[in-house]
Amino acid sequence: MSGVAEPRNQQPAPSRPPRTPSAMLFAILPLVLVAFGVAGLVGQCSFNPGGPSTEGGSVPTVDVPGELRRAADRVDFPVLEPALPAAWRANSANVTTLASKARVVRVGWLTGNARYLRLAQSTASEEELVAAETRQAPHAEGTVEAAGRQWVVYQSVRDEAAWVSERDGIRLLITGNADETEFRTLAEATTIAPTTP
Repeated sequence: MSGVAEPRNQQPAPSRPPRTPSAMLFAILPLVLVAFGVAGLVGQCSFNPGGPSTEGGSVPTVDVPGELRRAADRVDFPVLEPALPAAWRANSANVTTLASKARVVRVGWLTGNARYLRLAQSTASEEELVAAETRQAPHAEGTVEAAGRQWVVYQSVRDEAAWVSERDGIRLLITGNADETEFRTLAEATTIAPTTP
């Protein structure tokens, strides 16, 4: 015998479906539909082609008097309760503890122009409070007069500003992306605010 033996029982390679864009689309489409169905059932997903919105019920609302009363029970200083325009909507409130053990009471609002401002109240040193609220080393840029009080202006994150002053031994810090008029509105309201009962 001469030559090379041919392998026995050689099966032809199985044929594969064509790899076209339409074939890939039909393969992925059922998975996408299932994902949207599950997200719709649990209510964790919505479609908004125009981007995020502050209208309607999509933004949480906070009961500021209630939150500040609860905060006052957790801190050792009087908590101020500013009265702000009806168009402003409080959407966050919390109490945190800094490294020095000083506590910070925070409330955040969406302003009438859909900007954001947050008020922090604390007995912490100015340097510690500014570093905690701006998430960077304090860098003062000057001062402004607002509500008959001098406020030191600091850089904050994302080109935001932070204004810091003091009232009756309580450090006050306002930060956010609102315009100067809205900063002044919150500064005025905080300066004349009563303490939480």
